[in-house]
Formats: sequence, C-alpha cells, structure tokens
Amino acid sequence: MAVSSERRKPRKTKSMSAEPIFRVGTAYWSSGFLFSAFRLGLFDVLAEKPRTVEELARKLKIAKHWAGKLVGAAQALELVIPDGERFANAPVATAHLVTGAPGYLGDLLIYFGDLWARFGELDHLMRHNEIGPRESAIALTRTAEERHASERAWVLAMDNIAASGQADALRGAVDLTGCRKMLDVSGGPGSYARSFVRATPGLTAEILDLPEVVSIASEFIARDGLGDRISVRGGDFLNDDYGEGNDAVLLSGVLHGFTEKHIHRLLKKSFRSLTSGGRIIVQEMTVDAPSPSQSLFASLFSLNMMLGASHSAEDIALWLNGVGFTEITVRPLENACWFDHVVTGRKP
Repeated sequence: MAVSSERRKPRKTKSMSAEPIFRVGTAYWSSGFLFSAFRLGLFDVLAEKPRTVEELARKLKIAKHWAGKLVGAAQALELVIPDGERFANAPVATAHLVTGAPGYLGDLLIYFGDLWARFGELDHLMRHNEIGPRESAIALTRTAEERHASERAWVLAMDNIAASGQADALRGAVDLTGCRKMLDVSGGPGSYARSFVRATPGLTAEILDLPEVVSIASEFIARDGLGDRISVRGGDFLNDDYGEGNDAVLLSGVLHGFTEKHIHRLLKKSFRSLTSGGRIIVQEMTVDAPSPSQSLFASLFSLNMMLGASHSAEDIALWLNGVGFTEITVRPLENACWFDHVVTGRKP
C-alpha cells in the first residue's frame, strides 16, 4: 500500500491577546501605589509648590530613588505632570486628592484601603461566608482609637462621594419643590439632606442612622448653619419606626446592603411613613448601569457585600411597585461618580 509523504498543514488558530488578563491581574499595583502615595502625602506636598525628585525625597522623608519611582508612577497614571525638572499635581489630583479641596476623596481612599485585605481573600469569604484570617488579624491588632478612626473615615467617605458631584447629580434629577418634610434613611453625614434643604425653600429633613453616625452628621449640620432645618435621630433604621407625615423618603445607597426580604421591610416602612402623594427616592449603583464601566463597578462592589448585593434598576422599580408605589420613574444620573440610577415612586 502506497503511503503519501505529503505533510498535513497545521491548522491556523486565531490569535487572542492576553492583555485583559495582564491588566486585571496587575490592577492592584495601581491601587497599592495610590494608597501609598496618598499616605505619604505626595499630593499635599505638591499642592504647596512644584518640586524636584530631590526636594520630594527630603519633604516625604524617603530615599531619592523611591521618590523617583513614586513620581514616575504618578506621571504614568496622569496624577502628576512635569514642570521642567519639577513635578506638579495634575488637575484631577488637585481637585480630589489635596486636603481641603471641594471634591476631596481622601477619606474614601482610606476606606478603599481598609478593603484591601478583604478583596485579597474573596475565595475564603465565598467558601465560609466570613472574613478571612488576614482581615481578622488586622482587626484584632487595631486599638479602639484606630477602629473609631476607620469607622469615621467610612462616614466621611460618603460625604466625599456626595461632594464630588453625586449630590448635584441627584438634586438635578429630583425636584422637591413643595415638599415640607423629608426623612433621610441611613443618611450618614447628611450630605444629601443638606444639599436638598439648601436648594429647596421650606424643606426640613430628619436624618435617621446609628447614634455614632448621626453625631458626625450633627457636626456638618452645625458647620453649615442648618440646625434649624435638619434634625438627627440615632437608631436602627431597619427596625425603628419612620414616623409619619413625610413628603419624601430618601434611601441613598441603602438597598445594596440588604437581602430582598429586608429590602421589602425598608420599602414598606417608607410607604407607611409618607403622606398621600409623597414620594420615595432610591439612589443606587446598578448592574444595568448606562455604561459598561458603571456596570462593572457595581458588579465588583457587590463582592464587598456579606449579605446584600448590587441590584438592577428594573428590580428596584418592581419592588417599589410591589409595595404599592405608583408613577415609578427610573432615571440614569448624569455626571455621577458613584450611584448611577435614581428610582422614584409616589404613594397614591
């Protein structure tokens, strides 16, 4: 039998870039740099004046070669810009990373840093539904003062988010003209209550949150001179009564922290507390966000929730309808950096 000597040609396969794997696998490099640069004070130092690598090394009290690497990474990430032999903050760093800036996000960075260990042990969290040994060890080594500082940073981080454009986005999407009384459930530092009250003549607000949280809200209320229009109530917003006679109830960034069973409880309590014609306002990050980057953000943020999850705007609308709300609207928020949708409904 004759045997053919013709070789079989290798099958061509389509080349696929591994770049997405490299990008995602090394994403924590950028996070680690940003947390370190912030803790070292890089952006506050450059806010004083542009500096050379040598000047930065002296000011930050680090070796010159580390200062060079620091500004090199910051420049690559477009957080600093060269100014001759010196370096200065890029506009985004000036706006958000310099202490005292109107859009300051430093407290939010501290909170992100606190999540470092948790996201490094997600497999443990998923297998055992509890935080991993590394995060537990960090918690055990913290003093009471450090724990308090961490908890305060989280509350202040929520104000960072609101001040960086989120409050303006929400206020632009929801008009409370004619409303007299608003309840801000789990209102944190009261950022949105303060924003609505300042913009709405005749509106008063009550902030309901944990006692240690509303004490911080009281500081902001006093600072803004709004003590005659905004009150605070320390309590358990999952179980406490919401009162009555509210023209509006705000649930900003609340629902993602709870299971569907508890969400129904919150919505029913809100419904009962509203006057006829009163409205509920739900602000959330959603998995059906308008842009892929917002949807990705919501999906990844969901991994941080022990019990809750990021939901879709459609699900939120259906839950409102199931409780009895009508005239339900779903609006994407423009120029918002954190929450991407606001869902509203009215009590008949």
